[in-house]
Amino acid sequence: MFVSLEGIDGSGKTSIGKMMKELYESKGKKVYLTEEPTRIIFDTKSIMEKDLDPFTRAFIFMADRVEHLKVIKEKISQGFIVICDRYVDSTFAYQGSALEKRFGSKDRTYEYLLKIYEPVSLDPDIVIYLDVEPEIGLKRIESRKREIFEKISELENVREFYLYLSKIRNYRIYDSNKDLKSLWQNILSDLNL
Repeated sequence: MFVSLEGIDGSGKTSIGKMMKELYESKGKKVYLTEEPTRIIFDTKSIMEKDLDPFTRAFIFMADRVEHLKVIKEKISQGFIVICDRYVDSTFAYQGSALEKRFGSKDRTYEYLLKIYEPVSLDPDIVIYLDVEPEIGLKRIESRKREIFEKISELENVREFYLYLSKIRNYRIYDSNKDLKSLWQNILSDLNL
């Protein structure tokens, strides 16, 4: 099984990923918890701190994903449950929101990014989208160093793109404005974990 966790910064993806891993392992399952961006071929996260064109960013994330998919496919073939903290929907939402002005619409932007992804694609079995208001998400992560996209206006645009994607991709949507315990209970009951 392949699960991806999606949402803007501060939505709880990392915490929920760890909780899912612990739960599955307590049931005797092998679990591989991973995240994007990776450091497989280069430190993608540090590159993203540079002032890059949105197209450059999209291609860097896609290149990173091609190499990451090799690892994911290998783990799945070995019987692991793979849980990924961010995956292709993050690229669609973050890079999509930055490229939308160039393409003129979310539809055209998504179609473009999907064409890049399709030749190497492996869609998750479950996409868990944790929907949080940007103000709440940023408050949760205020103690860490801010990244380039961690501004209210940017995250509002990214969230809008995620909500657009939720209508055309197979998301399980959870309200992440609540506390982590309530969020976890909602996920547990919905997924019958």
